[in-house]
Amino acid sequence: MPVKIKSLWYFCMVVITAGFLVLAVQSEMDKAREQAEAASQSAAEKQKESAEKIVKVNPIKKIRELNALGKYQEAVDLARQVAEKFPGHAKLQTWWGISLVKLGKRAEAIDHFILASEKDSTDEKAHLYWGLTLAMDEKFADAIAHYKTVLEINPEHSNAYAYWGTSLSAMGKMEGAVAKLEESLTLNRFNRHAYEILIDVLYQRQQYERAWEMVRRARAANVAPKQSSIDRLAKASPESAQK
Repeated sequence: MPVKIKSLWYFCMVVITAGFLVLAVQSEMDKAREQAEAASQSAAEKQKESAEKIVKVNPIKKIRELNALGKYQEAVDLARQVAEKFPGHAKLQTWWGISLVKLGKRAEAIDHFILASEKDSTDEKAHLYWGLTLAMDEKFADAIAHYKTVLEINPEHSNAYAYWGTSLSAMGKMEGAVAKLEESLTLNRFNRHAYEILIDVLYQRQQYERAWEMVRRARAANVAPKQSSIDRLAKASPESAQK
């Protein structure tokens, strides 16, 4: 075979081989790209399915259950995850805030109560827990403002009156506290918190007979006040306990 033809043949073989290699590499790159796209689509579909599953199981109910079990961080994580899909959900923001309060993150919780009230001005629970959170930091006057807002939304909210009375008690305004606590019990005669605070306030005012009357009312409603309050009252006024 002449040298020129032989060289040309070798050159053609190199070109053909290189062409096959390029095509093979390109084919592998296309395959890798298709696999990456498929994986990305699969991940997106799984994320969507996960979000849809969360919504189907009622996220608010699930968050409440987690809080009841003391799994506050899990409740916060779930609220954050659902909020990414439903950022305008007021009640979700409220329960996110409640979960943060239980974690001791009160300042962060208030941010969520603010968001909830902005998204739904009729969300009474947001204002109720906003008030309770402020009361935890002894900002009783600010807390009362939110209890008043709750009562503007729902005038028959027994707990709003009970917490209002509790804040007045902490401020030393005992007469006002008694009035609000009695109003709470007028709306709900089973309100254990109202009974307990009212018994303690009456004890502090040395109105022992009236305090025992509240104890008897509570028991008649199958509500058990704190034993420590009853023991203290019995020590101060044992004769009234026998009536």
